Formats: sequence, structure tokens, C-alpha cells
Amino acid sequence: MNLPLTIKTHLKELLIGTPFESAARSIVDVIKPPSQDILTSRQDDTYVYQIMKRILDKSSNCIDVGGNMGTVLTKICQLAPLGHHYAFEPLPRLATRLQKRFPKVDVRQIALSDLEGETTFWHVVDAPALSGLKQRDYTHWGYNNATTESIAIKTQKLDDILQPDFKVNFIKVDAEGADFQVFKGAIRTLKTHKPYLVFEFGRSGMVDYKITPAMMYDLLVNQCGLKIFKLNSWLQGLAPLSDTEFTRICEEDSAWNFFATP
Repeated sequence: MNLPLTIKTHLKELLIGTPFESAARSIVDVIKPPSQDILTSRQDDTYVYQIMKRILDKSSNCIDVGGNMGTVLTKICQLAPLGHHYAFEPLPRLATRLQKRFPKVDVRQIALSDLEGETTFWHVVDAPALSGLKQRDYTHWGYNNATTESIAIKTQKLDDILQPDFKVNFIKVDAEGADFQVFKGAIRTLKTHKPYLVFEFGRSGMVDYKITPAMMYDLLVNQCGLKIFKLNSWLQGLAPLSDTEFTRICEEDSAWNFFATP
């Protein structure tokens, strides 16, 4: 079943990445003031770009997991034009859009996970960015009657896609709660090359996927040898989070975007 896009979603996809995006957002904000969560996410987007400017050079190799409409991928291509980049986006329409916008990027219409096979992917028609491997309660994000459709997609492990000697410098993961599974399928890459990671972990990972902060911390820090920071904390030169601090932040939902470093 292919459900039609809402007018709002269609316009958003047409505007993102164009010179008109900023002006359109300002108009929408006047009509409907953004929630605190949206404002926090926008501030985090700014932090991520500041981080990328510090850690990437022109030849850095990058991976965008959950490419969506290419916001982060655009920055990757600007900052690392000579690098070899991968983007993974399960939704066919968005994957095709990324392939057309970024012809030099290896864009694949699959979901990264810790298993290879085929599974159901839930497309949230009203808000494609919330689409994922689990059908969830979307009221937390302001969608009380979200329209969804199920599509069959392939899943693969990142370690099975990349050559062992392919040096990865930066990975951004936004898998709507399934970030832990993505990392489990990339343990060889993470241990060998220790790339910088921007990832999301919070309510959906804990509630829908039953992943605890301790599990995520153990995987990235104890098994892969990385350090976890809040985005702005790393920019300010503060110390990495302890397991207790990371757990508290996740359980309080005071931050859900994090940065991991070698």
C-alpha cells in the first residue's frame, strides 16, 4: 500500500536543502511556534555542524545512517568533498531523492542493523523522519493520529558492507531507536577505526527496543574504546560522561543526541 504524502510533508521535502528553507521555517514558526523539543533539536543540529567543522578534513570518509532528506549529508559533502561517503535510507522515495541529489555518494536503500535479512519498516506518512523498524506511539512527538504504512526492506550489517581496511572517520546515526542495533552490526569497524560518532539515544531506544543506557554505554565505551559526551560539553572541552551520568541524562530525557570520540 502506497499512501499519498500530506501536503505539509510534500512541501517540506521540496524546500529542504534549497535557499528558501530558512524563510519557510520562519513563516511556519510564526503560524505554529515550535515546541521546546524542536528548539532543542535545532540547537543540537547547530552543535553537530560545529563538531563536524572541527573534526572533518577534505578527505574524511563519512557515513550517514538515516539519511532522510540529506541535511547532514549536505554538510558532509561540503566539509569533506574528497572523502568517500555512504548514506543509508530505508524509505524508497527518500533514498531515490538522495541518489539524485548526491550522485557521488554511495546511497543504499536498506536499514543497517545487527542482522542480515528482510523485515518490516514502518513509514510514518505524516512525519517520515519518525519512520523506523518499530510501529510506535507517536503522540510524544505531537502526532495523535499518525498515518503509517508498512513496507518490506532489507537489513544489513555495516561490517558486511565495508571493506575491513576502509578507514571511517565519522558516522552519524539517527535510526529512531535502533542505533544500538546499528552499532552491534558495526563492532569491527568501531573497534578497528574508532570513528567519531554522532548518535541519538533516548526514549524510543529504551521503551521500544528495550535497550538500557548501561547497554549502550558498555558497547561503545567498554567494548569499542570510545568516550561519550553531550554535544555542547565536547565543544566546551568538558570531560566525557561516566556511565552513571549517561544513564541519568537518558532517563531524565534532558538530552538525546550524543557524541562519541576515540
